[in-house]
Amino acid sequence: MALILPACQALLPPAAQTVPTALATRVPSTAVATATKAPTPSPTVGSQTLWIDPDLPEELKSNDWSASGLQITSQKEQADLFFESCRIGQKYLRQDGWVYVLAAPFFTVQDSITHIQLMQILNARADSQNTPPIRIKARESDFAPIHKLLGKSGAGFAIQALDENLIGRQPEPEDSAWLLIPFHLLNPFWKVISIDGVNPLDDDFKPEKYLLSLKYGLRLNDPTREAEAPAMPSGNFQPDQLTSLIMTGVTAMARDTAYEMEIQGVLFPGTEIRDIMRSADLTHISNEVSFYEGCKFPDPDYMGFIFCSNPAYIDLIEDMGADIIELTGNHNNDVQALYKVDSVPFTLNLYEERGMRWYAGGTNLANATAPLKIEHNGNKLAFIGCNSYGPEMAWATQDGSGAAPCQDFAWLKAAIFNLRQEGYLPIVTLQYQEDYFQEATNTAIRDFRPLAEAGAVIVNGSQSHVAKAMEFYGGAFVHYGLGNLFFDQPEFYITYDSFIQKHFFYQGRHLNTQLLTITVEETAKPRFMTNEERAVFLSEIFGLSQDLRSKQ
Repeated sequence: MALILPACQALLPPAAQTVPTALATRVPSTAVATATKAPTPSPTVGSQTLWIDPDLPEELKSNDWSASGLQITSQKEQADLFFESCRIGQKYLRQDGWVYVLAAPFFTVQDSITHIQLMQILNARADSQNTPPIRIKARESDFAPIHKLLGKSGAGFAIQALDENLIGRQPEPEDSAWLLIPFHLLNPFWKVISIDGVNPLDDDFKPEKYLLSLKYGLRLNDPTREAEAPAMPSGNFQPDQLTSLIMTGVTAMARDTAYEMEIQGVLFPGTEIRDIMRSADLTHISNEVSFYEGCKFPDPDYMGFIFCSNPAYIDLIEDMGADIIELTGNHNNDVQALYKVDSVPFTLNLYEERGMRWYAGGTNLANATAPLKIEHNGNKLAFIGCNSYGPEMAWATQDGSGAAPCQDFAWLKAAIFNLRQEGYLPIVTLQYQEDYFQEATNTAIRDFRPLAEAGAVIVNGSQSHVAKAMEFYGGAFVHYGLGNLFFDQPEFYITYDSFIQKHFFYQGRHLNTQLLTITVEETAKPRFMTNEERAVFLSEIFGLSQDLRSKQ
């Protein structure tokens, strides 16, 4: 019997929605990915000829159908099968989807656009009052499907032809053009712009509600016939091949942060960001302070730098959905200094009991320097890091607990290279020298960039209490400091504003990065910035980040 699936849904533009304050979404990677290969073909019964819709994306039209015993014909009325964009009211043997994204250069402050604004730009009717003067480029082979999606035939849109080779290169600062490209061609140099608040990287993304989602399928010319559906090329958006990873900056549950947790509840600091933190497939937290049952009640006025965390505080980390704990922190052996007890083994047991894994620290040097390898949805990620800041008492030794010492970084670069050889995407985090400037220091640039050259796809400074500049170097995303997550420094207002990164990996490569922006209120509770706060903050950091191009 024929495999008959429901007709495709109408591809109508979604209604305008309020743009969320924060984008709640789900090597060196300059390589352009390819769409998923077609599955092993199934035999057809009596189907000999196939007509292919000329308005389909080129990757779909160029599929090899010979393995299914089909011959291509240009005479639609004579074809046994149609391979086409789905139409309302038709029955299809197989269906899948093709997703396009609207992408701007990464250092673009704007996050979203409306359907109406996009159409004004594409129809060359943009004006300074309603829409920014944006140029949009697309591959010429995508002009037809884009026209079909947006309801306009012919060459009426003001879209410029895009050289596909430019997609995988970092745009120059003066290049403000946006791109309309297939999802699988996305890379970290480009920022996905939401349309009417919908983004293909959203955790709850539904293609049928997205303006740039094309549904296609195979149907019989004669629906009364019986036939087995031949294989067709898979769509370019496969959620089961996508991995999202949240990464954060400094967590130190001590001092005033700990005091607020004692008074208002252990989970209080995560109140405003909990859902976002838990939304990713993997969530990383850099916890600098070890747990110990004998910690004193926290003093909010304590001005020292030797910290201890009540074991009950791990409930906050667990409530954030943490899967990966970074141990590069320089306070991991503070309990030993305070109470002459090595609390690292106890701390690791707490993590293990809750299904959390850790890296860059441990009960000895071998544990601390070993990478954490994770495979998810076909993506192989490896986490590795070290502490260059010290103090020496924080470093692991041959038989003593602590963080992995960076030393001259030689061992770390060799490990990164080896991980790439094994097919992993290395993610490197450093407890680096602290300062209170948003700029990247020359010494940080000197030490971070060689790790990108060695093969890291992400290099983060986990030490910084201040949100710092970032750049792309050797194809890697390099962020010199994310700022605080759960830690109080009320005497330094510059520490209030920070980043949460959300990275995406697809078909074995680093696909994209989103920057979520937070600010601290009530001493211990981060919240997402308002749109106005976010625009000011991003403008400052992006300006400093673009300046790094002159140092490359």
